[in-house]
Amino acid sequence: MKKISDWFKQNRISILVLIVSALVFFGLLWFAQQGTIYQNQSTELEYVSYETATVLNVSRDTVSPDYLAGTVEIADLGTQTILVRLTSGPFAGETFELENQVSVFTGVRVKEGERVVLSIYAKDGQILNSAVYQYNRVPMVFVLLAVFFLIVVLVGGRTGLKSLLGLVLTVICLIWIYCPLLMKGFRPDWTALGLCVFVEIVCFTILGGVDKKTVCAMLGTAVGMGLAALFGVLAQWLTRINSYSMYTTSTLVDEFRNIQQQGIPLRIHGLLTAGVIISSLGAVMDVAMSLSSSISELKTVNPEMTRAALWRSGMRIGRDMVGTMTNTLVLAFVGSSLLLIIYMWSLELSFYQLLSSTFFSVELISALSSSIGVVLAVPVTALIGSTMFGKMKE
Repeated sequence: MKKISDWFKQNRISILVLIVSALVFFGLLWFAQQGTIYQNQSTELEYVSYETATVLNVSRDTVSPDYLAGTVEIADLGTQTILVRLTSGPFAGETFELENQVSVFTGVRVKEGERVVLSIYAKDGQILNSAVYQYNRVPMVFVLLAVFFLIVVLVGGRTGLKSLLGLVLTVICLIWIYCPLLMKGFRPDWTALGLCVFVEIVCFTILGGVDKKTVCAMLGTAVGMGLAALFGVLAQWLTRINSYSMYTTSTLVDEFRNIQQQGIPLRIHGLLTAGVIISSLGAVMDVAMSLSSSISELKTVNPEMTRAALWRSGMRIGRDMVGTMTNTLVLAFVGSSLLLIIYMWSLELSFYQLLSSTFFSVELISALSSSIGVVLAVPVTALIGSTMFGKMKE
């Protein structure tokens, strides 16, 4: 009993921070979910839903590979007549036949016994039309997540489990809190910065409690993300790029306008900066925590180290982190846009045409701004750490 009371006394600040964070988290989650975000145009009598089904039989199959220029296979093309049985939704158990149109844009080729997701158009309690939407990937998604969680826990132990809790919190904040708040008219950039600061405080508290080391990492991360956002705003102004430029190669701008016309006060301005903040969060947290931990260990080994000595040591350690982290961020942006990069390369654009394109400018701003956040987190964290841990020169 004494050990438990001692533990609570030793970790009372961390427990208080987690309790307050839990209240803030559930309060934000409740507020974000209040009200109808999308004004659903469907009614109880007429609606479109997506339900799971099992393919019982394939009676006709004309699907074959479609070749481009006779050599390059690009997609399956053709029609299947299939018998399916619904396994979810109000029509679960019903069996019916449908035509599965397969192309690069619609449908997927199925086999007997496969599980699929159907798009169903119903009216007055009757199915009027249906089509194969995709394979039912939900079971395998959960299997992959379970394997990932298991590996992290087996390798990382208790620390790995704590990191998974932080990951779950991050996902919930960005999907079930951030997106609904945008639909309520909140500014994308400031909202992203606030949520990311909240996430990093909770994650650091879960991982290491509240002490000098984690407080140093928290401050370094917050300042690093803020500097990344400032650089992103400055770069957008210098290159005359805005958030609308992110979607010039797609129809998303029209979709956003349709959402706004439904009375939803969604703001597009600031989304590019918000993307910079969110993409830099993980890398800046990594650098700040690693550097803060290193400075703390240096102080433990040599309690007589002055602030200046800790600053110099922290900078030497931080410089080794900068090279790999910057490369990681740039490669992450390249990988996420690889298909579009290949397409633009195939166009054989001239030097000025490529560097003046909105795509290149947007990707450059995102990569450089996030990298700037990582780089500047090093001197900031080193300064904070040396001030907190260092001994004033006598």
